[in-house]
Amino acid sequence: MEPLLPVERDVVRQVSSNEKFRSRQRGSFMAVMDPWNPPMRIKTPEKSSANLSWFDLKLWLSALSAAIPLFLLSYSSCVSYAHLIVSGAAAYPIRAVVIMSMHLFSSGLTGLILPLRSTCPMIIPSADISVTIFYQKIVTDIVAAAEEEGLISPEMVAATVMLALPFNTLLMSLVFYLVGKQQMTVVVSYLPYPVVAGFLGSIGLAIFLGSFAVLEEGLQGFGGILKAANDRPYELMSAAGMAIGSIMLKYVGLPARVLAVTPTLVTLVLFWTVVMMYGASLEEWREAGWLFPMADFEPFWSLWSEQRISRVAWRLLPPRLATFLGLGFVLVLSLTLRIAGIEGSTGSAINVDDEVKWTGLASFAAGACGTVIGSHSPGLTTFNVEAGTTTAQAAVLTGVLQLLLWLSGFPVMNMFPRFLLSGILMNLGLVMLQEWMWTARHKVGILGLLVIYAQVASSMMYGLLPSVLVGVAVALLTAQAQLMRLHVLKYHVSRLSVRTNLQRSQRERALLNQHGNFIECLGLEGFLAEGPIIKLSNYVRHYVENNKMLRFIIFDLQACQGCNVSAYALLAKLDKVLQNEGIEALYSSLDCEMSSGLKSFGVPAQRIFDTLSSSNSSFLQALERCEDMVMESLLEGFQRQISPLLEVSETPEQMMQIELQDFLGLSQEQAVRLVKAGRFCCKDVNSRLARQGMVEQNMYIAVPNYSKVVETVDVGSNCGAEQEVSLSRFGFVCCMESVLYDEPARATCRVLIPSQLLMLSKAAARQLVDSDPALGNRLSRVVAQQCLRQSDALRQALQLSEGGGWKGGHFDLHTASVCMKMIDNEKGTACGSESQQVAQHFSTLRSPTVIRRKRPLSPKGKVYRASTIENWSMNWMENRENRQSV
Repeated sequence: MEPLLPVERDVVRQVSSNEKFRSRQRGSFMAVMDPWNPPMRIKTPEKSSANLSWFDLKLWLSALSAAIPLFLLSYSSCVSYAHLIVSGAAAYPIRAVVIMSMHLFSSGLTGLILPLRSTCPMIIPSADISVTIFYQKIVTDIVAAAEEEGLISPEMVAATVMLALPFNTLLMSLVFYLVGKQQMTVVVSYLPYPVVAGFLGSIGLAIFLGSFAVLEEGLQGFGGILKAANDRPYELMSAAGMAIGSIMLKYVGLPARVLAVTPTLVTLVLFWTVVMMYGASLEEWREAGWLFPMADFEPFWSLWSEQRISRVAWRLLPPRLATFLGLGFVLVLSLTLRIAGIEGSTGSAINVDDEVKWTGLASFAAGACGTVIGSHSPGLTTFNVEAGTTTAQAAVLTGVLQLLLWLSGFPVMNMFPRFLLSGILMNLGLVMLQEWMWTARHKVGILGLLVIYAQVASSMMYGLLPSVLVGVAVALLTAQAQLMRLHVLKYHVSRLSVRTNLQRSQRERALLNQHGNFIECLGLEGFLAEGPIIKLSNYVRHYVENNKMLRFIIFDLQACQGCNVSAYALLAKLDKVLQNEGIEALYSSLDCEMSSGLKSFGVPAQRIFDTLSSSNSSFLQALERCEDMVMESLLEGFQRQISPLLEVSETPEQMMQIELQDFLGLSQEQAVRLVKAGRFCCKDVNSRLARQGMVEQNMYIAVPNYSKVVETVDVGSNCGAEQEVSLSRFGFVCCMESVLYDEPARATCRVLIPSQLLMLSKAAARQLVDSDPALGNRLSRVVAQQCLRQSDALRQALQLSEGGGWKGGHFDLHTASVCMKMIDNEKGTACGSESQQVAQHFSTLRSPTVIRRKRPLSPKGKVYRASTIENWSMNWMENRENRQSV
């Protein structure tokens, strides 16, 4: 086998990665394509009609077993919703059977269009309760307007109603199309998942309650259940028995397609067997309420013949603006939520905007034919999925059966008992209620169930649109409750474990290490709101009571995503409490909005370090300020490192040579040789000496006490300054790796004040090192020390960034020991207890290696979130062992 060329290997590698990506896409419908590294497109042959399995007879026969019960479900919905539409116009000659014919035609027509155009071929369009409410309101508005005028005959009202239904269908279809075309359904994506689940549960409840109206006309709500139990107990028990039996059969293990049609066929056979054995006439069975009233043959053209244009009251035809805008919004919201619910229940990736647009086109075709809206039915789609359907055959057959029934005009209602259609609807409603009010508890939790139950209960009392508003309101309240339970502490450490990158004298370093417990830093994360800030304030107050050495505290807000007004007020209140305790609070890494918010509540501007203050990290600036104030209190005559000790412009080269000699540890001859190899130069403020990733051509040595150099590393931060790793006024060697080894610079170096530097070209530096290896070793030693300081700074930043989240805040030995003291005081135990003794054996944050014990898990093998900040500190202690014992 010939070896592959490099280009061919790249193609094979990309194709294999593409196959792995596609397998992940098939395995999880929540998978999202990476826009930055999409898989390579592979051309595939176009599918022919034979590949679409349209001529596979077995598939069609298998789909028929699901299409028959789907057809009966859709037909029963058409019957019940048609009677509901005309319920407000009982005194007028508006025939429900004609409106039922409209529903049949629109359901069949949209049933042929939508599943074939959708990415989810299991979609079953049908009549919907929200659409029914819209049409019912249109009818009642026309009737009310006619009664106000009092001069319109009942025949004119009926003709106007029959034409108003398709007219409003055309108007709403245009709205659907524009909403989908302009991609405005994204608003629904911002609704919480429990609200969508509650809406689907409300639809399930509406279907369940609508099943009792099939038993007897006029039965509505829970009062209808009681009336049905009193007036028609046997019919109710038969319908309930069929619904519950259908649910119980799921656990028998029958195939899905057999399970879909078995209850209906068995019920029909048993009922007509009983009818023939009982010996009573069909009229007696109808009078007893077991069968629907005798229906005559209804020709399919009746839906057009009832629309008598000559008798239409044209002034009553346009809908009322309030009705169209209000209920039209309900229809758009209902349609979008139903599509979103179908996407969640079926696991299909559906383009909601495209579905809404095509619903508008299909409904426009239905309206142009003189019928009503046909749209997505979550209940029927769920039934279709549970029947094992994965293709569009079942949806197409359901639409064909509906159109055939409409064309035939056959009174199929004469064949089906009332309790059969009622049981089918009852089963569908119970399945949806079980799915979204019980099974969904594993997805949404207790608070999510609260939203769902509140929304379903409100839909029963006020309707679908108010229920959505109630669901959103309850979701906001539960979200606020969850937000108040969060902690915002990312880390809590002292100056003993963190430090600035400013290079200080040996005496200053010793004093700061000795009195590092005067300064502590608290990093905050997330969104600062009332609940989290109240918890943080209580923790800080309790902590201050148990730590009398604390003098300065820094609140670092770099990881915060926002802050509300209440949090500003609470932070300002905490600031005053700390001032009363003799503690000065500083605030770092604030954006402009946070900075203005704290200033508005009285926090002095000199204690606020925003992110735009300089190239240095504002947190390190605040820490440097605290270190300087500690040094001022400990050392007389201490001056902050703001400006150089000498004027750079008047510096003699001999003095700078002596400073370089002491800095590098050179002999006088080596220092003279070094200075002769290069030349002194003066750099202005913010002059760049090296750029990270670039191979520089010159090496710079900053003269101690005559320069101030900052070293930063770009770690990919989205905003703000680069990560500062070193700040020195006691000398610095820059670009040695580029000049001697042709390696790119590992950091970016700039001067912060007018500085004097010794510059050596690449050729001069290499010649000098080759001629005097001892001098090269001294340079390498200084650079190695600089690399160690760089590593310490990066490790410190990494350790601080690792804190927070559900695992808890980050602590060091000092702060964790104080927290142990707090816990002992709460438990009433004396100092020096077990927790204090344990604290003496643990390492600090600055330890290069921290030995951790394997954390014991719960009996179920799960790790849970700690509930308090004190518990976080205890976990920090328990997860570390004494390094000296290893």
